[in-house]
Amino acid sequence: MTNPIIHSKITIYNFIYFVFLFFAVLSSCKKGNKNPDYPIGSNEHINTWILDSLKRYYYWNEQLPANPNLSLPPKDFFNAIRNLSDRFSYISIPNDPTTTVPSNRNFGFDYVVLSDQNSTNVIGVIKVVLKDSPASRAGLKRGDYISKINGKTLTATNAQALQTEILSSDRFSLGLTELVNNIWTDTRTVELSKGIILDQREISKVIESDGKKIGYLYFLDFNGGLASSLIPVFSNFKAEGISELILDLRYNAGGQVAEAAGVCAMIAKNISFDKPFITYRGNKNGGTKTESIGIAATFDGTVNFNTLLQQNLGLSRVYILSTAATASASEVMINNLKPFIQVVLIGEKTRGKDEASFRIFDARRPKLVNWEMHPIVYKLFNAMGSGGYSAGINPDITVNEMSSLPLLQPGDAADPLIKAAINTVTGKAIKTSVASTNFTTESFRANRILMDSRAQSAQQSTVIAHRLR
Repeated sequence: MTNPIIHSKITIYNFIYFVFLFFAVLSSCKKGNKNPDYPIGSNEHINTWILDSLKRYYYWNEQLPANPNLSLPPKDFFNAIRNLSDRFSYISIPNDPTTTVPSNRNFGFDYVVLSDQNSTNVIGVIKVVLKDSPASRAGLKRGDYISKINGKTLTATNAQALQTEILSSDRFSLGLTELVNNIWTDTRTVELSKGIILDQREISKVIESDGKKIGYLYFLDFNGGLASSLIPVFSNFKAEGISELILDLRYNAGGQVAEAAGVCAMIAKNISFDKPFITYRGNKNGGTKTESIGIAATFDGTVNFNTLLQQNLGLSRVYILSTAATASASEVMINNLKPFIQVVLIGEKTRGKDEASFRIFDARRPKLVNWEMHPIVYKLFNAMGSGGYSAGINPDITVNEMSSLPLLQPGDAADPLIKAAINTVTGKAIKTSVASTNFTTESFRANRILMDSRAQSAQQSTVIAHRLR
């Protein structure tokens, strides 16, 4: 007969043994699944950090590959695992130009290359010249014509290749040309070297037409501190008693949501701190959150919302000028003002950036990874839930600024886009589309754009948001 006491002890010992064996196996499995301790600074170590961060924040985190090649160089790795729907995420090392996408900014100008109907005449037209830049110091100005780059005549087949030469150079030359007796005549050659470019100041003025006072405001980006810097401008608009506003965002590639919210707070009527302004829709980790205009404008503490409201113009309508270089935070302004007031968009279809990112960096002490990421984290919507403008926002009144050459300076009432806005304000505009698609000067009629450096650089910008609390 079996001793019940002994049997009970054996059963208890067996149970303890199996419990011990279970946790031993479980521990072994966990150790087997743990990421190896890659050497600090190795591609595998950096790429593991990239992958872990994307699994947490990336909008398409559930579509990340299961077993990516961690041995690739970090930039190649990032691009290899990026979702096919992702047009704008990027990675770089701060202050390392070899890891960033170059642009014309360090030279201080942007230009477009146009061809005529037969592609027999090809010219470059300077669109933007930054203040205190190599381009401005060389005497370049908006509206100048280019015939050569690095001594090579612009053609329909080499326009993009010559722009690539500029981007890969620290120094290059521009050959300028003018129309003399309806013949393109080369005038001078300008040498440009890279330089440090400071933030660009806005251009503002008050235009009076048919008894209307119209404010005009032009700026190139939504960098940190923009809203605060524009307080004197809006204060002047208010003192002048303007009844309409033209906001010239034709070359504005965007920047921070906070600055867009701050500028909106000085424009639209019936603004209050708690009015919904923007909705961020992230992955399952991020969820969906709607942020008020007050929170959006002041989250970084750089501006007081009551100070913005003191400059508020109380407008029921705004006229915004756009081109294919109008992107990111500029599009947030266009889309997110619509629930507040009427937005009349004049010009061309915008770039189409309805997504936002924030900076992801290694916050460990000491820092082990120097790379920083700006992955797409959110899709963006206005207070009415309207978004989905990835194909761009169509203008209400279509105008191509190249329809009349030479290009005029920002704020000139004869500029085609500004003229269309003024005509709409004064009731003179009767068509939803003005100007043809041809580009016209005395002896030059063009039918297509071969290269646009400003539009190409806008491709690299992203809407900069913050990590939602």
